Amino acid sequence: MTKVIAVAMQKGGVGKTTTTVNLAAALAEMGQRVLAVDLDPQGNLTQHAGLDPDTITPTLYDALKAEVDGGTGDVRAAIVATREGFDLLPSQPELSLVEVALINTLSRERILAGLLDSVAANYDFILIDCNPSLGLLVINALTAADSVLIPIQTEYLAARGALMILSTIETIRRKRLNPQLTIEGILLTMADTRATLTRDIQQAVEQQYGGNIRIFSTVIRRSVRFAESAAAGRSLIAYDPRSAGANAYRAVARELGNRN
Repeated sequence: MTKVIAVAMQKGGVGKTTTTVNLAAALAEMGQRVLAVDLDPQGNLTQHAGLDPDTITPTLYDALKAEVDGGTGDVRAAIVATREGFDLLPSQPELSLVEVALINTLSRERILAGLLDSVAANYDFILIDCNPSLGLLVINALTAADSVLIPIQTEYLAARGALMILSTIETIRRKRLNPQLTIEGILLTMADTRATLTRDIQQAVEQQYGGNIRIFSTVIRRSVRFAESAAAGRSLIAYDPRSAGANAYRAVARELGNRN
């Protein structure tokens, strides 16, 4: 059975895209069939997979626009196989225009779910890289997902941002857009384990959320290798497979596999 996971946090720069691409690569390395979905008009996930969001076509935008225009969208033509072993549903900047158009579309919160349903049987995991806003694209992701993985950078403002995404998840449940939506867990990212503040934030997150929400035992440490791999258009799993960061995401993938 396919597990659809939205990687979401209402703050930028916390490691959503880094987590999505490396988790997709790690799961693929384990033999899982994975589709990574770029739901951010900036196209960072698309770039991280070695593709150009300014030139690639078709993309998720085309399928969503077809639905908005009253037709039938089809994501199958847009899905590309990456050299990392997972498939990618890419994005492009025009995706932001679709978000505006969705306002006047029937069943606007469920369009992405319908598109992904058409290909779900081909995958074990679908990972949705969400943009950091609370618009209709993110609402679509949370409506389509089985669970939400929340990356939290180990700094004060990022930790506070978790309250916003948790409130949004509760709203999605309460309005019955997706009453079965669960929280996959909180993943601490960009950690400097030598810093007192990092340890304080880690402890605060565990105290505030650990009673009700799983905190992944793996902590993703800050490393320049993540930026280097992004610039190369590769996951760290492929760029530096023996690095601590690559092994950390393999450990997160195993934690996911053990639970699911």
